[in-house]
Amino acid sequence: MLASSSKSFEDLERALGYQFRDKSLLLQAITHKSYASEHALKNYETLEFLGDSLINFFVVDLLISQFPEAPEGELAMMKSYFVSEDYLYELAEELSLDLYLLVGGKKKNNNNISPSLLSDTFEALWAAIYLDCGKSADQTKAIFHKLYKDRIIEAAKKGEYKRDYKTLLQEETQKRWKERPVYRVINVEGPHHNRVFEIECSIREYRATAKGKSKKMAEHLAAKKVLELIKSSEG
Repeated sequence: MLASSSKSFEDLERALGYQFRDKSLLLQAITHKSYASEHALKNYETLEFLGDSLINFFVVDLLISQFPEAPEGELAMMKSYFVSEDYLYELAEELSLDLYLLVGGKKKNNNNISPSLLSDTFEALWAAIYLDCGKSADQTKAIFHKLYKDRIIEAAKKGEYKRDYKTLLQEETQKRWKERPVYRVINVEGPHHNRVFEIECSIREYRATAKGKSKKMAEHLAAKKVLELIKSSEG
């Protein structure tokens, strides 16, 4: 079934909580230039450019409203994390955008699509929503906040933007053994619009598994467990 079919659109729209009036905007948002050139379609690049600015605005506006007393440097750290390629990739995975993206004449599975490409598609998607809303930034922001406001605020309050357990674990294992941990997908559960990934993280005799709504989230949690195992082994 082509990603532009009404059924596929319904699944994605349901995950977004938004129904497009102009389906061609949604089709453009999920169309890579390699597929567009083969099928005489518009690609997502212009939408991505616009969507990048929109997401930056939504995130900065949210952070300033929720943390008005935070120093500018702290706000900059938060913003950098919540608009990063890795974070947007995580949000895109939760929407299962990899199942809709049209690349090189066919849809590719999740394992073949890079984080950069998927995060770009996520940005394009929000530009498509903005244009479909009649260029209403307030309406588009309301949709974005309905999906992500609470999780961003919670993550900011927990200081998650300061902690990258995958990086911390790699720094620790490189320092100890000059080795890197290995991540492996153990299982994927649930329907494509609400998947749960189970990831194993291992290095030497240390290994742990964790589940998350994206591979990145599951890897993050598994890395945290392995780091804790390494640290606890010392005491």
